[in-house]
Amino acid sequence: MKLRTKIQVFLSLIMIIVIIFINTAIYFLFYKVSLDAEVERVQSQANTLMEALAENENIDADPHQFLRAYIPSNGMIRVINDQNEVIESISKEVEYYNLPFTFVKKQSQQVIQGDSGTRYAIISVPLIWNDGQVMTLQVAEHLTSLKETMSTLFIVLVFASLIMIVPALIAGRWLGNFVIKPIRQLTHSMTDNPKDGEWKKIDIHNRSKDELYLMGNTYNQMIDRLNESFNRQEQFVSDASHELKTPITIIKSYAQLLKRWGNEKPEIFDEAVQAINSESNRMQHMTEQMLSLAKNQQRENLLFESVNLIALTQDIIRSLSVAYNRKITLFTELQNLEHSADKEKISQALYILIDNACKYSDSEINISIDQFEQEIQISVEDFGEGLTETEQEHIFDRFYRADKARNRESGGTGLGLSIALYIVRAHGGDIKVKSNEGEWSVFTIHLPY
Repeated sequence: MKLRTKIQVFLSLIMIIVIIFINTAIYFLFYKVSLDAEVERVQSQANTLMEALAENENIDADPHQFLRAYIPSNGMIRVINDQNEVIESISKEVEYYNLPFTFVKKQSQQVIQGDSGTRYAIISVPLIWNDGQVMTLQVAEHLTSLKETMSTLFIVLVFASLIMIVPALIAGRWLGNFVIKPIRQLTHSMTDNPKDGEWKKIDIHNRSKDELYLMGNTYNQMIDRLNESFNRQEQFVSDASHELKTPITIIKSYAQLLKRWGNEKPEIFDEAVQAINSESNRMQHMTEQMLSLAKNQQRENLLFESVNLIALTQDIIRSLSVAYNRKITLFTELQNLEHSADKEKISQALYILIDNACKYSDSEINISIDQFEQEIQISVEDFGEGLTETEQEHIFDRFYRADKARNRESGGTGLGLSIALYIVRAHGGDIKVKSNEGEWSVFTIHLPY
């Protein structure tokens, strides 16, 4: 069963149940009110007869004729003694004589149902008869008008229910279409996206901010992320293919050269082996960085722990200063700076920035760490050739090299800064660069504190 049909059937059933419940409540409430009114009317007739008996002194002359004068048009009057015997009974219809009777000492009222299903209102009132005995006056009346009224009301309610069910069915169908329409659009978009190769979004303009709007908006956001991921993947594959093409070409060329002249010219053999080894190492390094970049884009791979950023930076400085035989100075007023981070990843980001500073400058390198109210700043300053404004805009792009010739000589792949940026952003921060061409460059890590 389709969802639209389920909604329509469910809503229709609910509306039918509600209509039946309300009409049933109306029916029984009206019945109770009408029945009370009928009983009260019969009670009023009994009270009138009691008053007449109390005022009339000649009842002993002909009590039967006196009671006949007050008999209801569709009822009966009885007088019952304390022996539970009927001494007077007046009625225009025989069926009233079959009604139950009993002697009572206090006023009572009841509604009973006869053998034919007819309802009767019976009022029993104690009275003092003309001979001084205590009797029971019983007034009964057939509730014909109540039966006719309730039959009419039942027909009206049934007819009204049938009329109200039609709008309920229409409303159920309309609501089903209203709910299904955005879901159908979402389904069509999801089906068409892989076929057409375009990442289509659904139109959510001019809609109320309800759950269906949130579903559409969430889907559109997912499509944006998929589109961005797809574009990055295409760009990444394209860049990687382009970058790997050069070392593969070099290796292939030297391999052919070795095959042709390797045995005859030892100097060519040495040169080819060295070139092949160098390009192989470069390809290995590039592949490792590409894998590292792919892993660093996933935040769930981070393992957060308390890290002393001062001690971590000092360890990296100590290692690189020995490797490059360079003076690297740390400037900070802090003795200890604990921060929640992935120690291995944040160490990798710092290593990349400081290592780049060592590769692309010949003088000293300054590192500063500052703690502010809402963030931590780690700056790496070198006094190399600096960057132009255009280079600063693209320096974090994959495989981008500000000086390609120099990068190749230093073994750079153009992925290091991209990896560092992804690591820092995975920690909720960012990396900013400032540079003066030909003089200096400063890369600053901003981490939320």
